[in-house]
This record gives sequence, structure tokens and C-alpha cells, in this order.
Amino acid sequence: MDGDSLDTLTARLLALAPERSRGVLAAAYETFLQFGVRRASMQDIADQAGISRAALYLHYRNKTDIFRALMAHYFTAAAALVEEALARGGPPAEALRAAFAAQTGAAATAMMLSPHAEELLSLKQSVARDIIAEGTQHLVRVYGHWLAQGVAAGRLSADGAGPDPEATARAMLAALDGLKHAGLPTGEYARQRDRLADLFGRALAP
Repeated sequence: MDGDSLDTLTARLLALAPERSRGVLAAAYETFLQFGVRRASMQDIADQAGISRAALYLHYRNKTDIFRALMAHYFTAAAALVEEALARGGPPAEALRAAFAAQTGAAATAMMLSPHAEELLSLKQSVARDIIAEGTQHLVRVYGHWLAQGVAAGRLSADGAGPDPEATARAMLAALDGLKHAGLPTGEYARQRDRLADLFGRALAP
């Protein structure tokens, strides 16, 4: 994660961490992407960060703590960016395209498409599965609130949003999540993500 080329999500994620820990988190991200959590070692992370292993232990107790911190910051940053994207308004498909793109910035997309995606992000396998579950529910609330507000204001179709906006939001996120299992290259993933936004957007158009 080059400091000069960070996408918005990654920059927001790192900004949530204490300044002294940002380099460690960026290095850990690269290490986990390459090796997964199980195969990565604290020495690997220290080497990537350009510090000693002893110095790394001044920041975090172990690699699990580092990964859990990364995921917690990701979901906090993603929810804020999604809320901002949806608040900008526009046609529902356009709003969802922006929100989905904000949620799956370049660093998050790389994790989803990594050979280690199941270990990193699965609710069954990840060492941060509780954080993933809580973070996903936070995103469900953000999208659900947008749906409910849009229906109340006449901007979105009540039939499209359904009687339970949060249930609809959960289905939307499950569909988005499903793309990470499709084995798509990065460019195709982005195209399919936008196509999904367009499909939901058409259903939500008043």
C-alpha cells in the first residue's frame, strides 16, 4: 500500500489507526495478502515494515491482533464511505455503484480476489469472523436506512425495497459478497460489481 497511491478506502482505514501503527498495518496487509494469516509470521510482517520483530511487538501482541485491527478499521471506514456515497443522491443505480465501489476499494478488492480470501474473509474460517459479522451488520443498517429513507421520500420503489429494508440490504450485500467467490480478475470483478448495482438500481427505481 504505497502512501502515494492509496485508494480512498485504504487511506480512511489507515487514518483510523494510531499514526505510529499505520506502517505496521500497511505491511501486515501486504503480508497477509501474500501468505494468508496462518502462514504469515510476525517476522514476515516486521521485514515488510522494515523494523525489528522486537519493535513490532511494541505495537501488537501477535499477528491475530494485527489482522483483527485491520478488519475492524476496514468495516468502520467502509461503512462511513458507503453512507457518504449514498447521501450524495442521484438515481438508485448510480448511488449503488458509488456505494459498492466505496465499500470494495482497491485494497479490499485485492483481499477478496486473493487465493487466501476464504481464510481472510470467511465467517467460518477467519480469525476475525466476529468482527466481519458485526461489520457486515453495520453495513446492512447503512444500506437499510438508505432504502427506508428513499421509500419514504418517494425516491425509491416501495416494491423494490420490500417490506423489510434491512432484509433487502442483507440480500444486496450477500450478492455482492458472492462475487468474491467467482474467481474473477480485478477488472471483471469491478464490471460485475457495477452490473449488480445496475440490476438492484433498476428494481429500486420509482
